Amino acid sequence: MNTQDVIKLASQYLDNLSGHTFDILDISKPVTVDAAVNLAKVISKLSPLLGNLIEFNTVEFLNKQNEFFEFGKWQRQDPGFPDTIFV
Repeated sequence: MNTQDVIKLASQYLDNLSGHTFDILDISKPVTVDAAVNLAKVISKLSPLLGNLIEFNTVEFLNKQNEFFEFGKWQRQDPGFPDTIFV
């Protein structure tokens, strides 16, 4: 399997996740108006955390696919680009 094949196959697996919910964070309804205002102020700070958690889940998901086992494994690299690589 060459690099193009690995990327194409991984892309197909990830395309099939469309609409899938990653169970990585649960934010409950604020109990007061003040709590809602405070949450609105900090919600953008969750973006890097959620992005990293999605990357970890992506690597874990791809490594569970049997087609990749004999050729290598997916790894997350941070810092660096791309975030996910096949080694």
